[in-house]
Amino acid sequence: MDYTEVKTKKEFLNLLSKVKREAEKLANKYPEITMYLSIFNQLSDVNKLLEEGYSFTEDEIYNRYSFGAIAVKNFDCDEDLFGRELQDLFGALFEYETMPQN
Repeated sequence: MDYTEVKTKKEFLNLLSKVKREAEKLANKYPEITMYLSIFNQLSDVNKLLEEGYSFTEDEIYNRYSFGAIAVKNFDCDEDLFGRELQDLFGALFEYETMPQN
């Protein structure tokens, strides 16, 4: 499965929106699997803070969010698009501040 290269803030926010919607669908479909709600809540938090203009430090990303680790531990990121996109989002979050807008 191809890596989703996120080069701009616009691409990041589009991918964030897409994966957040998918996490919400999965959380609603499988409420007994709390991992999906956790992912949705984390992505919602990222979205909210970025909309407010917040800048994350590397330590804050590692300490505040586990969706990258969840992706690696629970999905075959070579075969599962949702897991791969979670992983791509997590990695791109470290570069968000230095990305061009478009």
